[in-house]
Formats: sequence, C-alpha cells, structure tokens
Amino acid sequence: MATRENDRTQNMARPAVIIAGVRSGGTFLAHCLSNHPQIFCARGEPLHHGSEWCRSLQPDRRRLLAALLNQTGYHVSMCKLTYTQAFQRDIWAWLIKRQPLVIWLRRHNVIRQAVSVLINKRARDGQLERAQHSFEHGQWGAVELPPNEILKVARGLTKADERASGLIKGMERFFWAIYEEMVDTITGSAESIDPIAGAALCEFLGVSNQELSCSLKRINPWPLEEMLSNWAAVKKAISKSEFAGMLFHA
Repeated sequence: MATRENDRTQNMARPAVIIAGVRSGGTFLAHCLSNHPQIFCARGEPLHHGSEWCRSLQPDRRRLLAALLNQTGYHVSMCKLTYTQAFQRDIWAWLIKRQPLVIWLRRHNVIRQAVSVLINKRARDGQLERAQHSFEHGQWGAVELPPNEILKVARGLTKADERASGLIKGMERFFWAIYEEMVDTITGSAESIDPIAGAALCEFLGVSNQELSCSLKRINPWPLEEMLSNWAAVKKAISKSEFAGMLFHA
C-alpha cells in the first residue's frame, strides 16, 4: 500500500488557468501569482506562437498545456491564456475534459480597456514608442484616438466577455475576477493585488494567504482626459453611447 511519502498523488500540483481578455491585466495577475511560493505560474502567454514554450513543444499545444499544468513541487501549477487561445476548439475541449481551476479575469471599464488596446496596437505597429509591459514608470505623451474606433473596440470587448461567460460556466470551478477590484485600493497601485481580493484568490486556489505583488508598473495609469489629446470629442461620443456610465471612472 502506498504511503503519503511515496504516493505521487499527494504531491501533485492542482492545475489551474487564468483566462483573460486582451489588455485586462492578465500579465499583471500572472506575475503576482508566480511570486507566491506555493504557485507555479508561467508569466506571459506560453501559447503565443512566439513564446519559448510554444516553440519548444510545437505543434502540440495540448502537450504544452499538460506540461505547464503539471509542474512538481508546488500546490498549484498554472498559466495564462487569452480568450483567443483558450477558446480554440481543441484547447477548450482539452480544458473541459480536464477541468482545471479557472480564474476568469476581465475589466469592468471596457472604455479604458479599449483605449489600452488601441494604444498597444499602435505601439506594436511602430506608430508609438510605448512599452507593452514595463518594470519602470514611463512618461508618455497624450495621443489622439478616433471616438468611433474606441466605441467599436469597446463593443467587441463586451461581446467577447459575454461569450467567455457562457463558455466558462461549463467549468466545474471558476473564480470571476475584476481587474478594478484587484488593484490595491489603498495605494492605487497595480503592482500589488488588493489584500481582500488576494485573500479570496488564495482561498480559491487552496494556498496560504500571502501578499500578491510584482515589479510590473502600470503603462497607462492616468485619467483618460490626460491620455487622449481629443478627450472632449471622445467624451461626447461616449456620453451618447451605452458606455456613458463608465465616464465616471475614466
């Protein structure tokens, strides 16, 4: 008969995944969780085609997920997946079959999220000199974004969240996390998770309650009126849309 010392099942890490919309704080959350001593959490996007993980285990992404969610020496073994990655037919079928713990992360204010998406796209396209993620505080100038583009992206993000909600309800255990509720409400920092939200995350994952923090800095921490040079036009367009209520937290 196997004893606790030699029974491998007693030492297996609990599998878990973060499923997050684009520019919703998923990298921040992954970094914070990876600094918990009982959690293995791959930082970044391991299923992204350009990642070292993906290049080493291509073309079988399910094999890659199996490796990431079965690290030894931890209580929890996990990684972050974007909607696009998680909801591909083969990946989602694999997740449904294995039923890891799921942290579903989204942003309440999709207007700010949409602005972040558009700024990040311009940076990737070489139109702006701005980091996607950084360990140092940066000073960036205001940018001009067409109001109709912001609204179009915000509506797309809303639809993506609605689809994610329907799919994730098929998982046995999931935790609905809101970015704005995770940001430390005492310091206003996105370099640590609010203690109450952090305690709830630790309880869900079955690990000891410890401070969850990282060295990442917020790329766009300022009010939208300081980030957008055409804020008056953007504000007017949003005030006439279904997102008008989000202006109070912009």
